[in-house]
This record gives sequence, structure tokens and C-alpha cells, in this order.
Amino acid sequence: MLKSPMARTFAGTALAVLAVLGRGLPLSAQTIPATAPAAVSAGPTADWRETYAYTVGMQAVIFGYPVVKNMAVRFSMVEKPNGLVDTPLNQWFHSRRAADHTDRIHSSVTSDLLYSSAWYDLRKEPLVITVPESAAAYYSVQFMEMYSDIFAYLGTRATGAKAGSYLLVGPDWSGETPAGLLGVIRSPTPTGMLLLRTGFADRTKLDGAHRLQDGNRLLTLSKWQAHDSSPETARDVLNPATPATSALPFFASLNRGMTENPPPPRDAALVALFASVGIGPGQSDDFSRTDPATRRGLQRAMVDGLAFLRQVSAAGGDTKQINGWAYGQLNWGRTAARADFLTRSATQSFSGMQEHHIEEVVKLRAHRDGDGALLDGAAGRYTIRFAPDQIPQAKAFWSVTVYNSDYDLVENPLGRYSRGGMDSDMKRDRDGGLTLYLQADAPDRKRVGNWLPIPRGAFNLFLRAYLPDEQLMRQDYVPPMVRKVS
Repeated sequence: MLKSPMARTFAGTALAVLAVLGRGLPLSAQTIPATAPAAVSAGPTADWRETYAYTVGMQAVIFGYPVVKNMAVRFSMVEKPNGLVDTPLNQWFHSRRAADHTDRIHSSVTSDLLYSSAWYDLRKEPLVITVPESAAAYYSVQFMEMYSDIFAYLGTRATGAKAGSYLLVGPDWSGETPAGLLGVIRSPTPTGMLLLRTGFADRTKLDGAHRLQDGNRLLTLSKWQAHDSSPETARDVLNPATPATSALPFFASLNRGMTENPPPPRDAALVALFASVGIGPGQSDDFSRTDPATRRGLQRAMVDGLAFLRQVSAAGGDTKQINGWAYGQLNWGRTAARADFLTRSATQSFSGMQEHHIEEVVKLRAHRDGDGALLDGAAGRYTIRFAPDQIPQAKAFWSVTVYNSDYDLVENPLGRYSRGGMDSDMKRDRDGGLTLYLQADAPDRKRVGNWLPIPRGAFNLFLRAYLPDEQLMRQDYVPPMVRKVS
């Protein structure tokens, strides 16, 4: 289905985790149905234990969904790879080409960056992360803990263009920091994921981006001290539960994941509540001895909780909307600090996997034109007219990308998937503004540089700004309407 290694990661994940939840509900939210499955009713004669377990179980789904999903993603990349991604723990995997229309993974991948990933495990020892000097191109290393929040960055914004090495340690590490390291980064969970994004000026000339990727190193502390760069081989990670192995696969997986990655002390009250129905760190993943009423309540919660997250994700959560565009949420990547577990599970994890801090990237999505009609290339052509003071301001780059109804890039004769600040062939309007032409057929030659091809059917748009200005971060920026012109 996919050619991009990073893309295949997520596609394989979607396939690998379908069996995890029972009743055929997919764990991966790469594709969100228009309607959620019907809730499971307890009936008027339900045992109070069933009602109690259902109530607590719903909260456990909202709290713990990210760790269950990330377990499944990790399993599909490390222990039982699906697709091209096949990597041990504690080692980078680099995708060597920009995404295109063949990457049918339904998750709005950008064609403006190269992706790399690594799953880390700090339980035995810390890791040393080395980044190269990079004055010419944008790059960022994003640190994601297992509950999907972001706890650190390295790169253009966070640490500048300077090369150097950093120590990544687990939550309980108390050793001495060796000389030669620029800092210590503490992960809130003993396991997690690193995501490296590497910029480029020309998608047909990626040698420079590849060199930048290769300049990133990941070694265990002992290997770094011994100057040993031999590859890692460890692949033993937690297996997600399935309906074949558990009557309550979601909660069995959740217990495994929370045991490996205990929640922080601030969540102690919730952990105690979950434990009252057999959920949480240190709890068994075998529910066969749980009383029948509690099992029935948890079964209902497993189904209804996931349907609820799908519903919130499809609605986009609680976002600011203006001129047909919806901003991303201000607290993406920082949800747990204010106990916003619904955002963490729904629009941050269920809708994709993780999200950036707003100072790194601001995102806006449009599914409708300025009149409120759904965007549809079969219905006509569109324009987006940026006034001179309306062009997004971003220190790295900004772009508008077209996606089809499955949130995949759109095939077109130019192999063009976005237009934005890096595209020097675009022509400005006489007043210094900028007009993009969104249509399925090619425009006249004078407008080809500003042409953004769309499909002959439903489509949507993503406006991204990497290293955005204050106006974008405050969500005061007013994007132009998408206007239908024929």
C-alpha cells in the first residue's frame, strides 16, 4: 500500500492493531467513520457493580488510550514489523524520500519534510542523542512519552544549529552526567518515541537532507563511552492483547502498558480509582477471575469509550474556528499538565499519534469554503487570496497542503502537493499579496506556479506554519477564506 518507510510504519500499525479492541473497533484512528457504533446498553436490571465498572472503565479509556495505541504502534515497528519499517529499540530509522500520493495512510502526512523515528527504552541505562550542526535547513527532534505528550525538543528552535550530544534518562535515574554532554533530558516514562523531522529546499535533491539525517546518532550510554557504534538488536517489547488472548483486550493491554510506564504521582487518585475495578499499573492482564458484573461493565466501557473518542476526534475537539478554518488546540503536547486527558486521547492521539507544541508548529484545517459548503473538486474551482499582511509569518516555512477525503496526498501531473513560503516559482499579486489556484485541471501558464492541484471529489486543506510568529501562536491570525470561483 505504501512506499515511504515512515508511512508504512503507520499503515502497518493500523493493520496490526485492528484485533486489539474487540468487536472489530480499530485502535488506530487513521480513518474515522462518519458514525460511531451504537453504545452497549446495560438494561434496567444491571448489577450496581456493572454500572460502577462501566463508569470507571470509561474514564480509564479516556486516560489510557494513548499508551495502548503506542504499545501497538511500537509492536508493529519493532517486534513484528508491518511494511518496510523494521527496527530494533534505541536505533534511528530514516525515511529517505518525501511523502507523496502513494502513501495511503490516512493521516495527513506532509510532503515538506523527511521523517525518522526511534523507540527508546531507558530501563537498563540512559541513551546519548547526538545532533549535527544544521544552519541551512530546519530540523527538530521531538521527544514523546508513552502517553503521547511532548516533553522536549532538540533542533532549530530549541537548541539552534549547534552540534552536540545530550543524555536521555528515565524518570528515576540518579547517576552522574559524563563530561562532554550538553544537557540531560528526563523522560516522564521509561519508554517512548523520538521523531526527527528534516527539512529540504527541493524534494528532488535530498542529499543534503540525508546527510543531516545521518548526522543524528543514538547510542546507549555505555556504548557512547566505549566509542562503540555497533547497531542495536533488542526487539522484545510488550505484546498488545487481542480478542484471541483476552476477553477485555483493551484493558489487558492498558494494564501491561501502565505497568511498564506508571503514571506520575499527580495522577494517584485516578490510579486508585482504576484499581478498584482491576485496571492500572501492577494489575493483572487476566480478567477471567473478575466477577461477571464487573466484566460486563468493562466490556461496555471498552466499546463505548472508543466510540466516544472517535466521536470527539471526528468533531475536531474544542477548537477555534474562523473563515472555515479550524485551529489546532493550544495545549497539544502539554495536555497532562492540566489533566486534559480527553484532548490527549482524542484529538492528540486517536486522530493521529502525537502533536507539536504550538511554538514549533501551528496548524489549521479547512473542510469547507467561505460559504460553508464542503470542498469538492468535482463541483468547481477555488482560490485562496492572501492579502499582503495575511501571508503567514514563520521562521522556518509555511505551506498549504491538499488532501483527499481519506487524508492522503492527491495524485497530480506535477507531483505537487503543497504551495507555500519555500516555493520561489510562485508569483505575487500586484499589491504584494498571493493567490493560490485550487483546481483539478491545469490553469493557464501564467498561473501554473500558483496552482495547487485538487482531486475531482471531496478534499480538505492543511495550513501549517513551522516556527510560527506570535500572532499565529495566539490564534489571532485570520486566514483567508477558501472561495469557490466556478
